[in-house]
Amino acid sequence: MSFNCCAQKDVSLYSKEYKIIPRVNIPLSSGNDMIIASKLLVNNFIKVTGQVLTIEQSDALNPNLSYISLKVDPTQEDNFCYNKKDKNIIIKGKTISDLYFGITTFLEEFTQLNYYNRSKIFDAEDQVAEILVPFTFNKCFSPSFEYREPYFSTNFSPAFRVWNRTDYLELNWGIWGHNLPKILKGIKLPETAFAKVGNKRIEDQYCFTSDSLFKYVNEKVNKIYNSDFALNKYMILPNDNNLVCTCNTCKSVGNTSKDAAPAVFTFLNKLAKNHRKSTFFTTAYITVKDIPNFKPEKNTGVFYSNIDIQKGIPIEDSKYAEKFETNIKKWTNYVNQVYVWDYAVNFDNYFDLYPSLKVTHKNLKYFKKLGVKGVFIHGSEYNYSTFQELKSVMLSKLLWNTELDLDKEIKLFFNEKYASTLSDILTNFYIFSENTFLNNKKELSIYSGINNTAAKYLDPKVFFSFYDEFDNHVESNKYDNDFLKLATALTFLKLEIMRDYGLGKFGYGVLKNDEIIIKNEVGILLDKLNIYSKTSKLSTYNEVGFSIEKYINNWRKKIFTNHKRKHYFYKKPFEVISNLDEDYKDKSILNDAAFGLLDYNTNWLINSIDDLKLEVNRKNIEKSTKITFSFLQDTKHRIFYPSSIEILDKKNKKLKKITLKKDNSKLDTKEITIDLPSKFDRNQLSESFFIKINRAEIEGKNAMACDEIIFN
Repeated sequence: MSFNCCAQKDVSLYSKEYKIIPRVNIPLSSGNDMIIASKLLVNNFIKVTGQVLTIEQSDALNPNLSYISLKVDPTQEDNFCYNKKDKNIIIKGKTISDLYFGITTFLEEFTQLNYYNRSKIFDAEDQVAEILVPFTFNKCFSPSFEYREPYFSTNFSPAFRVWNRTDYLELNWGIWGHNLPKILKGIKLPETAFAKVGNKRIEDQYCFTSDSLFKYVNEKVNKIYNSDFALNKYMILPNDNNLVCTCNTCKSVGNTSKDAAPAVFTFLNKLAKNHRKSTFFTTAYITVKDIPNFKPEKNTGVFYSNIDIQKGIPIEDSKYAEKFETNIKKWTNYVNQVYVWDYAVNFDNYFDLYPSLKVTHKNLKYFKKLGVKGVFIHGSEYNYSTFQELKSVMLSKLLWNTELDLDKEIKLFFNEKYASTLSDILTNFYIFSENTFLNNKKELSIYSGINNTAAKYLDPKVFFSFYDEFDNHVESNKYDNDFLKLATALTFLKLEIMRDYGLGKFGYGVLKNDEIIIKNEVGILLDKLNIYSKTSKLSTYNEVGFSIEKYINNWRKKIFTNHKRKHYFYKKPFEVISNLDEDYKDKSILNDAAFGLLDYNTNWLINSIDDLKLEVNRKNIEKSTKITFSFLQDTKHRIFYPSSIEILDKKNKKLKKITLKKDNSKLDTKEITIDLPSKFDRNQLSESFFIKINRAEIEGKNAMACDEIIFN
């Protein structure tokens, strides 16, 4: 932001008493976009003052009147400026969008209006009788990044974008993401348009030196651009897999079996030459790896995805910094426009706060220093995620100005949205969560279970205390849909923490005389979650659309079966004899009473390299007569119910075996019970014995997920 001001004194832009009323001027040749801009100014001016401004379409100004003139000047250096000289004010944008931003920024500075109260109905007593401005001023503004998009549903609103100065992919991108198959749908492509992998053409990937593929994509770009000239950015990405074309022409431009960048940039260059008013991007992701050995066209660019390094730690402070910086520098030296694709939510649990604003703040400063031109921050898209409006607003502000005072802006957001007592509660808790998240150097990926979330920043003692305070405000906010969505998310989070902690102070139950007793609070929270979610019309809680209703039903089924169930094996020592997967070595999951539901990353021990074999000491389970196992089947992630369960003595002699029938469920859980040898035959069991759970007999990669093993 550049700023020059030589103010002498304040003067009236508008005065009801003295009838000082400016006119709005737009050029005589103005099209619809400029008329919309003038109405944006006029309609907001009415809210604040009650005064309707006259719109005058003319290239000459009446010297006897005062004006607010609106202009677009593509040649100006800054994105937008507003200045005053003599009686007139000029608001000028580099593009029509920049002009809209200039108008709302001008209104924020000189009137009572801002993003937070833009929808408020201003009564006569709220309206102002005078608006003062400096006698003379000249202010110009340019953002930290040329492309700025927080991809939350909040940003889908035109009003949000105008007040927060953001972009929106639907209005900028003719082709977005991995959408080549979509735009080519219905076209019978010849075999040569597809990648040659080995000696075969594979339709799961494209050949980017194919003349046929170029012909059809070029025609589609022509059609899209001619339908809307604003659609001047295009993504050309290989399909989302590891396949690379190694036909003779692709190899001749530089392709290897693992790197498609040479052929992809050959394709981009051809499009860029044909469409000079558009920019063509690919992503540095999976098979686009190294810099090609030829020059790119000026109107090409690269998106660099942070998906593998977004771990809840500022990149500059992480082990990924050197590689990231090297990659960004090599791409910025190669193409004119490098954008970063970043992430702002936990996609496995949209109700996780994932308070990464301060981490992102540091990252944005780092990106700017490295010469990154644009940032797309992937949020929860069309779905609700906790504090999504706060995140959308803060990210918008940071993308415009990386030097922002974030704590101050967070406090302002809550103060504008809620009554003072609730605002203070939310501000204090959210900033505390942000600071904890930033300062804790444990990694938290964008696909994480509640156990990792709690270990990173969500201390149950702090959260439960906050929840009780928040809960006191439900009655006074029961008609506020945004509040009810937040109440849904926070109630869900409390249940998740209780599920993960199992038994004890922060768990869902306690153990008395080897018997699980479910807390009454669980039923109350499940009822609240049901009411809040239905009232606020929230039905899912993660990227793949897991149902809140099914979550509640699964909870109730679990606590019904667990209440007053004996658990003689709870936290008793045992050994795992088999090999455990690298990321799943915590055997305590098997007898900690913390149960799993449909999400594989919370409370499930996953085995993919071996069957699961345990050694149990007989004296620890002397009172039990049976064993109950919990299993998950999630065929999308190649997790299947086991094929059989065996009880073996110390010499591996089979004492008992049950074989499970094949189950075709795609996503479900089940309990399996096997009786122990009777008391009469208990001497068959040696002092220690084995339990062996055999994985499904399925070809290819497959895993088994086991939750709780209960001797009861």
